[in-house]
Amino acid sequence: MDAIQFLEQEHEKAKAAFGKVLKAAPGQRGARWKELQPELKAHEEIEEACLYGPLGEEGPPDSKLSDWVSDRHEEEVEKVQGLIEEAERLEPTDERWLATLRQIHSALEHHIRQEEGEIFPRIARFWGQAKLAKAGEQMSGMKAEKASRH
Repeated sequence: MDAIQFLEQEHEKAKAAFGKVLKAAPGQRGARWKELQPELKAHEEIEEACLYGPLGEEGPPDSKLSDWVSDRHEEEVEKVQGLIEEAERLEPTDERWLATLRQIHSALEHHIRQEEGEIFPRIARFWGQAKLAKAGEQMSGMKAEKASRH
């Protein structure tokens, strides 16, 4: 599985898990969120280590991809991280917590649409299949390593 396929599969899992958090009864939200949170963090670390970090070092000539790799992706990650920190200060049974989780969900959906619609096709053109396959192997290995620690 190449890097793009790996990330798209991870995106689908995250969307499904988020749906469960948002639909959960107030008393169950916190537990479901605690299951999802490490997955989001692992996803970000894997993406940075195996995709955006190496792309940034190569300096893609495509200005939209270069802008995403150097600035935009990090800005979006920081925005979501800020919302996660805000949610952590609230109780999962609080409506404000749920509203914050909806903001996180919305930001992540927007991020996924951008990656899958605009960024991934640009990465595929820049890197080609062999590099994508190698990055996909690295991602799978990193995910397995993180899973074995939990």
